[in-house]
Amino acid sequence: MIQEALTTALPVLRALGEATRVQIIGVFLDRDGSATVGEVQSALGLPQSTVSRHLRVLLDARLLAVARSGPHRIYRLDVPADALDALDALTAQVRACQAEPHS
Repeated sequence: MIQEALTTALPVLRALGEATRVQIIGVFLDRDGSATVGEVQSALGLPQSTVSRHLRVLLDARLLAVARSGPHRIYRLDVPADALDALDALTAQVRACQAEPHS
């Protein structure tokens, strides 16, 4: 069970293994789950090329989805339910291990 959860959560953990991508997810959370490249760029003070590169990694990891709205591309958080469930299971397992008394 836990090995399956680790395998399912791995793409999420890899994508979030870089500080800039964690900050980008924070921008999405602050903006109710969606933002344009320009909004992320403005919030973090990063060049457009840097933001676009990191958004591509997050898209490839299936943490985001993108839709067009006129000339803009709107990115939104779209983490698969199985990945969120796996992260919940891992968190619960870690909490359980930490709650157990050590011999």
